[in-house]
Amino acid sequence: MDIQYLLFLQNIREATGGVLDSFFLQISDLSYGIFIWMLACVLFWSVNKKSGWFLFLNIGFARFFMQLLKLTFCVYRPWIRCDQIVPVETASGYSFPSGHSITATSNYGTMMERNRKHKPLCIFLGFMILLTIFSRNYIGVHTPQDVIVGTLLGAVVVVGGAKVWEWIDEHPEKDWVIPCAGVVLTILFLIYISVKSYPMNYVDEKLLVDPEKMKVDGFKDAGRLLGVTLGWFLERHFVRFSMDVPALQKVTRAGVGVLLLIFIEKCLTPAVTGAFSSSWVNCLMTFLELFLLMVVYPLCFSRLEGSGTEKILS
Repeated sequence: MDIQYLLFLQNIREATGGVLDSFFLQISDLSYGIFIWMLACVLFWSVNKKSGWFLFLNIGFARFFMQLLKLTFCVYRPWIRCDQIVPVETASGYSFPSGHSITATSNYGTMMERNRKHKPLCIFLGFMILLTIFSRNYIGVHTPQDVIVGTLLGAVVVVGGAKVWEWIDEHPEKDWVIPCAGVVLTILFLIYISVKSYPMNYVDEKLLVDPEKMKVDGFKDAGRLLGVTLGWFLERHFVRFSMDVPALQKVTRAGVGVLLLIFIEKCLTPAVTGAFSSSWVNCLMTFLELFLLMVVYPLCFSRLEGSGTEKILS
């Protein structure tokens, strides 16, 4: 049934000459990659620190659980399962669950949770979630099961995260639980994906999916989880930059910070990981990226601004 649904959508693509292909590819790209971190950064530095915290942490946990499921079940992509499937563009790695669906739900869902009183915005964000998960089916890279489970997992992270942050607001002295959970989960996960077995299926003497390459993605998101949990704790206790600054300073923070993020993502990280092709280097670089964005950069601009610390979070 799932393959038949993808073939039905493929027939629509072919009948319309692929007129919507580019649109759905763009919708997919908005939910995965540099854009989601850029949004979290701008919120964190310049709009509402607490909302930025939530977005960083929820995306970090969502991507972590995504990799846990992907590397546990090792489900092949639709075109591997059925050679009639011709995707708009191929995607690497395992299929289940859909990473774009998870990140879209955790990203847009977190903003919905933080803006519950703004109904039009919530409707728009909910529509973006639906559009994203449909796009993954439309372009032929995921089955309905992939996107449904991905969406549910993202929703669990958002709802569960909201409960956790409420508990932390009530018991701020116990916030050490978050970085400890990040460290423990990261260590256990890296051990697990390093020792477990993976399918090694060949077609025409070519390995269908190289598990070593897939483990690199797991190491990256493990580094991100460690970065967001430790970064959140350290900024909360030791940096504590103020949001009570003029609008021009907020704009400057965001502008300079976005350029820093682009430099890290597009130049620094590719250069380092290209020179040292190791899973551990990839893990270290994603950890350092989030640590720089959440701790080092805020420390720098708060010192330059001389803005002091804020006692009450915005």
